[in-house]
Amino acid sequence: MTTSTAKGPAERAAGLLLAARRARRPIEALPDDCRPATLDEGYLAQDAFVALSGGVVAGFKIGATSAKAQAFLGIDAPFAGCVLKDDLHDSPAVLAAARFPFRLIEPEFAFRLGRDLPSRSDGYLPEEVAAAVAELHPAMELVTSGLQDWRNQGVASLIADNGVNAALILGPACANWRELDLPRHEVTLRVNGELAGTGVGGNALGGPLTALAWLVDHRARRGQSVAAGQVVTTGVVTEFVELDAGDEAVADFGALGEVRLAFTA
Repeated sequence: MTTSTAKGPAERAAGLLLAARRARRPIEALPDDCRPATLDEGYLAQDAFVALSGGVVAGFKIGATSAKAQAFLGIDAPFAGCVLKDDLHDSPAVLAAARFPFRLIEPEFAFRLGRDLPSRSDGYLPEEVAAAVAELHPAMELVTSGLQDWRNQGVASLIADNGVNAALILGPACANWRELDLPRHEVTLRVNGELAGTGVGGNALGGPLTALAWLVDHRARRGQSVAAGQVVTTGVVTEFVELDAGDEAVADFGALGEVRLAFTA
Protein backbone atom coordinates (compact mmCIF):
# COMPACT_ATOMS: atom_id res chain seq x y z
CA MET A 1 0.00 0.00 0.00
CA THR A 2 1.35 3.44 -0.93
CA THR A 3 0.48 6.79 0.57
CA SER A 4 0.40 9.93 -1.56
CA THR A 5 2.45 12.85 -0.27
CA ALA A 6 1.32 15.27 -2.96
CA LYS A 7 0.35 18.66 -1.61
CA GLY A 8 -2.55 20.76 -2.81
CA PRO A 9 -2.22 24.41 -3.80
CA ALA A 10 -3.13 25.69 -0.32
CA GLU A 11 -0.38 23.61 1.31
CA ARG A 12 2.17 24.62 -1.34
CA ALA A 13 1.37 28.30 -0.89
CA ALA A 14 1.59 27.99 2.88
CA GLY A 15 4.94 26.22 2.69
CA LEU A 16 6.45 28.87 0.44
CA LEU A 17 5.21 31.76 2.58
CA LEU A 18 6.28 30.23 5.86
CA ALA A 19 9.73 29.37 4.49
CA ALA A 20 10.14 32.90 3.11
CA ARG A 21 9.30 34.40 6.48
CA ARG A 22 11.60 32.08 8.41
CA ALA A 23 14.49 32.76 6.03
CA ARG A 24 13.62 36.48 6.01
CA ARG A 25 13.80 36.33 2.22
CA PRO A 26 10.42 37.35 0.79
CA ILE A 27 9.49 35.77 -2.51
CA GLU A 28 8.46 37.84 -5.52
CA ALA A 29 4.98 36.27 -5.62
CA LEU A 30 3.27 32.95 -5.17
CA PRO A 31 3.53 30.77 -8.30
CA ASP A 32 0.49 30.63 -10.55
CA ASP A 33 -0.22 27.01 -9.65
CA CYS A 34 -0.77 27.82 -5.97
CA ARG A 35 -1.61 31.52 -5.88
CA PRO A 36 -5.10 31.91 -4.36
CA ALA A 37 -7.55 33.50 -6.78
CA THR A 38 -10.44 33.98 -4.35
CA LEU A 39 -10.92 34.89 -0.70
CA ASP A 40 -11.95 31.31 0.09
CA GLU A 41 -8.75 29.98 -1.47
CA GLY A 42 -6.78 32.54 0.53
CA TYR A 43 -8.33 31.39 3.80
CA LEU A 44 -7.69 27.73 2.95
CA ALA A 45 -4.02 28.60 2.44
CA GLN A 46 -4.05 30.52 5.74
CA ASP A 47 -5.43 27.46 7.52
CA ALA A 48 -2.58 25.46 6.01
CA PHE A 49 -0.04 28.15 7.04
CA VAL A 50 -1.15 27.94 10.67
CA ALA A 51 -1.14 24.13 10.66
CA LEU A 52 2.30 23.98 9.05
CA SER A 53 3.71 26.49 11.54
CA GLY A 54 2.91 24.14 14.42
CA GLY A 55 1.76 27.12 16.46
CA VAL A 56 -1.17 27.42 18.84
CA VAL A 57 -3.79 29.99 17.84
CA ALA A 58 -4.05 32.54 20.67
CA GLY A 59 -6.33 34.92 18.82
CA PHE A 60 -7.09 36.74 15.61
CA LYS A 61 -6.38 39.98 13.78
CA ILE A 62 -8.47 42.05 11.43
CA GLY A 63 -6.73 43.87 8.62
CA ALA A 64 -7.88 46.88 6.62
CA THR A 65 -10.58 48.09 8.98
CA SER A 66 -9.70 51.75 8.38
CA ALA A 67 -10.15 53.82 5.24
CA LYS A 68 -6.41 54.58 5.25
CA ALA A 69 -5.47 50.91 5.40
CA GLN A 70 -7.91 49.98 2.64
CA ALA A 71 -6.58 52.76 0.42
CA PHE A 72 -2.99 51.67 1.15
CA LEU A 73 -3.77 48.12 0.01
CA GLY A 74 -6.20 49.02 -2.75
CA ILE A 75 -9.06 47.00 -1.26
CA ASP A 76 -12.53 47.85 0.02
CA ALA A 77 -13.19 45.35 2.83
CA PRO A 78 -11.45 43.89 5.88
CA PHE A 79 -9.72 40.53 6.07
CA ALA A 80 -8.69 38.23 8.92
CA GLY A 81 -5.60 36.43 10.16
CA CYS A 82 -4.48 34.39 13.17
CA VAL A 83 -2.28 35.41 16.09
CA LEU A 84 -0.10 32.55 17.31
CA LYS A 85 0.73 32.06 20.98
CA ASP A 86 4.47 32.52 20.45
CA ASP A 87 3.76 35.86 18.74
CA LEU A 88 1.66 37.28 21.58
CA HIS A 89 3.65 39.55 23.91
CA ASP A 90 3.01 41.79 26.89
CA SER A 91 4.06 45.43 26.82
CA PRO A 92 6.78 46.61 27.04
CA ALA A 93 8.15 44.26 24.37
CA VAL A 94 11.61 44.14 22.81
CA LEU A 95 11.99 42.15 19.59
CA ALA A 96 14.93 41.51 17.29
CA ALA A 97 14.46 43.48 14.08
CA ALA A 98 16.35 40.84 12.09
CA ARG A 99 13.56 38.32 12.71
CA PHE A 100 11.25 40.12 10.31
CA PRO A 101 11.56 41.02 6.60
CA PHE A 102 10.07 44.41 7.50
CA ARG A 103 8.30 45.85 10.55
CA LEU A 104 5.07 47.85 10.21
CA ILE A 105 3.37 48.75 13.50
CA GLU A 106 -0.30 49.53 14.07
CA PRO A 107 -1.98 50.76 17.30
CA GLU A 108 -5.24 48.86 17.81
CA PHE A 109 -7.93 47.96 20.34
CA ALA A 110 -7.94 44.26 21.30
CA PHE A 111 -10.64 42.28 23.10
CA ARG A 112 -10.23 39.08 25.10
CA LEU A 113 -13.30 36.84 25.17
CA GLY A 114 -14.70 35.53 28.43
CA ARG A 115 -16.80 32.78 26.88
CA ASP A 116 -16.86 30.69 23.72
CA LEU A 117 -18.61 31.85 20.57
CA PRO A 118 -19.05 28.61 18.61
CA SER A 119 -19.55 28.49 14.87
CA ARG A 120 -23.10 28.76 13.56
CA SER A 121 -24.52 29.27 10.12
CA ASP A 122 -26.52 32.40 10.90
CA GLY A 123 -23.60 34.26 12.52
CA TYR A 124 -23.82 36.59 15.51
CA LEU A 125 -25.42 39.91 16.35
CA PRO A 126 -23.07 42.66 17.62
CA GLU A 127 -24.73 42.68 21.05
CA GLU A 128 -24.17 38.92 21.43
CA VAL A 129 -20.50 39.40 20.67
CA ALA A 130 -20.12 42.33 23.07
CA ALA A 131 -21.68 40.30 25.88
CA ALA A 132 -18.98 37.65 25.48
CA VAL A 133 -16.06 40.08 26.01
CA ALA A 134 -14.14 39.79 29.28
CA GLU A 135 -11.67 42.65 28.88
CA LEU A 136 -10.17 45.21 26.55
CA HIS A 137 -6.46 45.82 25.91
CA PRO A 138 -4.65 48.65 24.19
CA ALA A 139 -2.53 46.84 21.62
CA MET A 140 0.00 47.15 18.85
CA GLU A 141 0.10 44.79 15.90
CA LEU A 142 3.33 44.04 14.07
CA VAL A 143 2.83 43.40 10.36
CA THR A 144 5.29 41.61 8.08
CA SER A 145 5.11 39.37 5.01
CA GLY A 146 6.84 36.64 3.09
CA LEU A 147 6.00 38.50 -0.12
CA GLN A 148 7.91 41.27 -1.86
CA ASP A 149 5.89 44.36 -2.76
CA TRP A 150 3.29 42.84 -0.47
CA ARG A 151 0.78 45.67 -0.66
CA ASN A 152 0.28 45.01 -4.39
CA GLN A 153 -0.03 41.22 -4.24
CA GLY A 154 -3.81 41.11 -3.93
CA VAL A 155 -5.83 40.47 -0.82
CA ALA A 156 -6.10 36.70 -1.33
CA SER A 157 -2.32 36.34 -1.16
CA LEU A 158 -2.17 38.54 1.96
CA ILE A 159 -4.81 36.35 3.59
CA ALA A 160 -2.76 33.26 2.68
CA ASP A 161 0.25 34.89 4.38
CA ASN A 162 -1.65 34.66 7.68
CA GLY A 163 -3.15 38.08 7.09
CA VAL A 164 0.42 39.51 7.26
CA ASN A 165 0.43 39.23 11.06
CA ALA A 166 3.82 38.89 12.75
CA ALA A 167 3.09 39.68 16.41
CA LEU A 168 0.67 41.34 18.80
CA ILE A 169 1.73 43.38 21.82
CA LEU A 170 -0.85 43.80 24.60
CA GLY A 171 -1.05 46.61 27.11
CA PRO A 172 -2.88 46.43 30.46
CA ALA A 173 -6.29 44.78 30.66
CA CYS A 174 -9.36 46.92 31.27
CA ALA A 175 -12.47 45.19 32.65
CA ASN A 176 -14.72 48.29 32.79
CA TRP A 177 -14.27 49.18 29.13
CA ARG A 178 -18.04 49.38 28.63
CA GLU A 179 -17.95 52.74 30.42
CA LEU A 180 -15.78 54.18 27.62
CA ASP A 181 -16.89 55.76 24.34
CA LEU A 182 -14.61 53.62 22.21
CA PRO A 183 -15.42 55.17 18.80
CA ARG A 184 -14.30 58.56 20.16
CA HIS A 185 -11.44 57.25 22.29
CA GLU A 186 -8.21 58.96 21.23
CA VAL A 187 -4.91 57.21 20.53
CA THR A 188 -1.51 58.83 19.95
CA LEU A 189 1.50 57.10 18.39
CA ARG A 190 5.06 58.28 18.97
CA VAL A 191 8.23 56.83 17.47
CA ASN A 192 11.51 57.67 19.20
CA GLY A 193 9.67 60.39 21.08
CA GLU A 194 8.32 62.10 17.95
CA LEU A 195 4.63 62.27 17.07
CA ALA A 196 3.91 59.73 14.32
CA GLY A 197 0.11 59.55 14.26
CA THR A 198 -3.19 60.13 16.00
CA GLY A 199 -6.61 58.57 15.68
CA VAL A 200 -9.77 57.39 17.37
CA GLY A 201 -11.40 54.01 17.85
CA GLY A 202 -14.03 54.84 15.27
CA ASN A 203 -11.40 54.56 12.53
CA ALA A 204 -11.74 50.76 12.80
CA LEU A 205 -15.00 50.01 10.96
CA GLY A 206 -16.77 52.75 12.92
CA GLY A 207 -15.73 51.31 16.29
CA PRO A 208 -13.73 48.42 17.77
CA LEU A 209 -16.86 46.48 18.76
CA THR A 210 -18.15 46.63 15.19
CA ALA A 211 -14.85 45.21 13.99
CA LEU A 212 -14.94 42.48 16.64
CA ALA A 213 -18.45 41.49 15.57
CA TRP A 214 -17.25 41.31 11.95
CA LEU A 215 -14.47 38.88 12.90
CA VAL A 216 -16.69 36.61 14.99
CA ASP A 217 -19.36 36.56 12.30
CA HIS A 218 -16.75 35.90 9.60
CA ARG A 219 -15.41 32.88 11.46
CA ALA A 220 -18.85 31.59 12.41
CA ARG A 221 -19.91 31.54 8.77
CA ARG A 222 -16.75 29.60 7.88
CA GLY A 223 -17.62 26.98 10.49
CA GLN A 224 -15.00 28.25 12.94
CA SER A 225 -15.31 29.44 16.53
CA VAL A 226 -13.67 32.03 18.75
CA ALA A 227 -12.87 30.57 22.16
CA ALA A 228 -12.84 32.00 25.65
CA GLY A 229 -9.40 33.40 26.39
CA GLN A 230 -8.61 34.19 22.78
CA VAL A 231 -7.78 37.76 21.79
CA VAL A 232 -9.12 39.66 18.78
CA THR A 233 -7.30 42.80 17.66
CA THR A 234 -9.57 45.05 15.65
CA GLY A 235 -7.42 47.02 13.21
CA VAL A 236 -5.28 50.12 13.05
CA VAL A 237 -6.76 53.40 14.29
CA THR A 238 -3.82 55.77 13.63
CA GLU A 239 -1.24 55.98 10.89
CA PHE A 240 0.82 52.81 10.43
CA VAL A 241 4.58 53.26 10.60
CA GLU A 242 7.54 51.15 9.50
CA LEU A 243 10.27 50.76 12.13
CA ASP A 244 13.96 49.89 11.94
CA ALA A 245 16.42 48.37 14.39
CA GLY A 246 16.91 50.75 17.31
CA ASP A 247 13.46 52.32 17.01
CA GLU A 248 10.89 52.40 19.81
CA ALA A 249 7.16 52.99 19.36
CA VAL A 250 4.77 54.04 22.11
CA ALA A 251 1.01 54.01 21.57
CA ASP A 252 -0.79 56.09 24.21
CA PHE A 253 -4.42 55.08 24.77
CA GLY A 254 -5.08 57.63 27.52
CA ALA A 255 -7.06 56.08 30.38
CA LEU A 256 -6.44 52.60 28.94
CA GLY A 257 -2.67 52.94 29.30
CA GLU A 258 0.08 52.58 26.74
CA VAL A 259 1.81 49.95 24.62
CA ARG A 260 5.57 49.94 23.99
CA LEU A 261 7.54 48.06 21.37
CA ALA A 262 11.26 48.42 20.67
CA PHE A 263 13.46 46.71 18.08
CA THR A 264 17.05 45.64 18.62
CA ALA A 265 19.54 44.92 15.86
